[in-house]
Amino acid sequence: MNSTAENLGVSIFGPRSGEYTHAVQRLLCEELPEGWEWVNSSSNTRVARRLKPFTAYYKEFLGRSCFERFKSLFRGSRCHRARVQGEILRQKGFHSPAILCWGKEGRRHFMVTEGISACGLGDFITTIWKPPLSREELRTKRRLIKKLGEEIGRLHKEGICHGDLRLNNILVQQTENEIYFYFIYNERNRRFTKIPKRLIKKNLIQVNMIFPPHVTLQDRLRFFRAYSSTYPRFTFEEQRDLMRKVHRLTLRRLAAITARRKC
Repeated sequence: MNSTAENLGVSIFGPRSGEYTHAVQRLLCEELPEGWEWVNSSSNTRVARRLKPFTAYYKEFLGRSCFERFKSLFRGSRCHRARVQGEILRQKGFHSPAILCWGKEGRRHFMVTEGISACGLGDFITTIWKPPLSREELRTKRRLIKKLGEEIGRLHKEGICHGDLRLNNILVQQTENEIYFYFIYNERNRRFTKIPKRLIKKNLIQVNMIFPPHVTLQDRLRFFRAYSSTYPRFTFEEQRDLMRKVHRLTLRRLAAITARRKC
């Protein structure tokens, strides 16, 4: 059962609300409680992390534009959407960090989520997949790529289009026997009876945005085969056309990033 705490104009809800009331009040004042640290995040959020006795994350949703409040009247706040979409993922058998509490102070919305012993997939790839790889490392790499293709295929098969499927918005947790993926930044997720092809293409480009030599053309093909076998929506010709478009646009975006870095 959820509990509710209200102090100094701050409303907090959720199963662990009492535990985090004091910390949230400090963080809303942009002060760090003992044991917490600020974490780099996008300009649209403010994020802090507690490491002990177990990891937890505080995320405050900052206004992105003057239309934010107007849109929230119809769609709910970004915090509300993140909670709803995260719950949908978990109900469908996907992994997403559990929400410990949430709330607001005036127009400011926040939530606290459990910390996962995992790292962003983009960081994982650039750190672990540095060539040359041993045979065992190659087998592990290919197993992860296949698992990722199946996971994104299953996501789309369930009619879920992730709002921002950049690699570091997928956390990877690898044990000796299993690989788990956790989806974060879910507030822009959308559900469809049949996902529009343009959004499928968008998700596939986002998840392919990694530079060679960490990922090769064969790796991308291996991912796409696993994706297509799990989400067999398209004919062979449609699959090949989609793969070519995704690959071409991915390389174009990677080239643009490289050019900006050289400037």
